[in-house]
Amino acid sequence: MMTTIFKTMLVTSLRDKITMFYSVIFPIALLIGLGYYFDNEDYSPRLVTGVIALSSLFWGVSGIAFQVHWQRSRGVYKLLKLTPYPTISFIFLMTAARTLLGIMINLLVLTAGVLMFDVTISIISLLGSIGIMFIGILCFTCLGFLISNFANNEGQINMISNLFFFPMIFGTDTFYSLEKAPEWVSTMGDLFPLGYYVKGLRAVLEISNESPLEMIIILVIYSVALLVLAAFTFKWESNGQLQVKKYKHRTVV
Repeated sequence: MMTTIFKTMLVTSLRDKITMFYSVIFPIALLIGLGYYFDNEDYSPRLVTGVIALSSLFWGVSGIAFQVHWQRSRGVYKLLKLTPYPTISFIFLMTAARTLLGIMINLLVLTAGVLMFDVTISIISLLGSIGIMFIGILCFTCLGFLISNFANNEGQINMISNLFFFPMIFGTDTFYSLEKAPEWVSTMGDLFPLGYYVKGLRAVLEISNESPLEMIIILVIYSVALLVLAAFTFKWESNGQLQVKKYKHRTVV
């Protein structure tokens, strides 16, 4: 059962062309464009980590949210409900499958950044970055799962996702410094996990002097909290299917 779910999740994730575009092609294009515009050796490492974080965010949040909505609307979870499989185990297995693919995608983006900007990375830094990627993508995937539980259609998924994307991207120093920004901007950014993920990447890649352990702990806390919330709010059927059931029940009565 577990193996089947894991394989199915991997296959369906790879078929998601839109998410693959925003997680692979768009970040690499961003590396090329911003790298050409900001031709600065000191900025290159910041750009690479920022683009990796953006790829993780798109893959984790948008990818899983649309995938879960698609599966739920087609009654996939109704069949799963008939099995004695625990909800939280199912959610964790799905997020783990996407996290594994997300790490591979991030390593591809990292490789592109290393080749383009001649960034030097040691074996220890590479292993550390894989660990941070695992926790970060897992965290974003749990967030995407949670969003899918509240959205009734794809339009609502986009709307809710953007409510998280804007403060996370523009409220953190992912691509630029916030030293001269108003205090409320950085305070808003600190409420979300992206900033800690970026700092963790920079720490393990030896771009900054911050402690990666602190960032890892914070990301783990976010991941656990989001996973639990996703499990408690999980819906086996879409709202449309539930409304049809209610209508049929009233008709029979």
